[in-house]
Amino acid sequence: MELGTGKVRGYDFERDFDATDFFDSFNGTGFQATNLGKAISLVRKMKSEKARIYLGFTSNITTSGLRDIITYLVKNRLVHFLVTTTGGLEEDIIKTHGDFLHGDFNADGAYLRKNGVNRSGNIFVPNERYVWFEQYMSGFMERLHSMQKKKKEPLDSVEFIRELGRDMSRLKNHEESFTYWAYMNNIPLLCVPLADGAIGDHIYFFRKKHKDFTIDLTKEVELLYDDVLNSEKTGVIALGGSVPKHHIMNALMLREGADYTVYINTGIEAEGSNAGANPDEAKSWGKASLDSNNVKVWGEATIVFPILVAAGFKLK
Repeated sequence: MELGTGKVRGYDFERDFDATDFFDSFNGTGFQATNLGKAISLVRKMKSEKARIYLGFTSNITTSGLRDIITYLVKNRLVHFLVTTTGGLEEDIIKTHGDFLHGDFNADGAYLRKNGVNRSGNIFVPNERYVWFEQYMSGFMERLHSMQKKKKEPLDSVEFIRELGRDMSRLKNHEESFTYWAYMNNIPLLCVPLADGAIGDHIYFFRKKHKDFTIDLTKEVELLYDDVLNSEKTGVIALGGSVPKHHIMNALMLREGADYTVYINTGIEAEGSNAGANPDEAKSWGKASLDSNNVKVWGEATIVFPILVAAGFKLK
């Protein structure tokens, strides 16, 4: 008796090209293509079973063009809960003002510094973008402070982000922003940790002048945990590792794990990190269901995620 199932075979390009058949052929290709094929199938199950989909992503996802794909998902209510980092939030806002530009992985860092350019991989972000963001946040924080004084109690982090989404309606290109569409469609968007990055800088300096300004971080935990406990079916798509992935999966321990789990990252399990942790490790914590409805695609998200969205969300 031979062990194993199915025949390893790639897509037949001798035939007329069919997108659905092409994506389905990943299941039989082997290696990470087969894992991606399973991820596509799981996303389709999430949709067909009307699971509540939690999308977690790190800030570099927003730095790249994947930000526009996330906006598509949020605008069309194809995902239902977002968790990102501070960089993911602030770069979404900054891009409504000015573009990020193509650069070079091998660009000289000292030269870029002298010329007012910040580099994320092969993407260049001019300092001017952050100068604008500082001016924008200065006005926004003053408005938040006024809200807090009227309420006579601290604002919470959920309000902070919701008010950002509301405020963005006056910015050019606001319809390109997932923060704006999360506000418009009443889709929860959490930013953890909120005090990191440029937003953390602004909170620090604002507090120096306004000692009474306080942001309560407990509401975001309550919102996520309540949402998880009140959902009939749950699905997770985690792009990268870091806090967003852990924040969502940790909450799902309250219900013996997500019904469907898809990880996309390049972390390795050997280092014992959250990023590298595979679904089987999540099972041991009760974060993922104990069946086979989970998969990790070991791959770079700017390549893998557009394929997942095209095959799992866009195609009928």
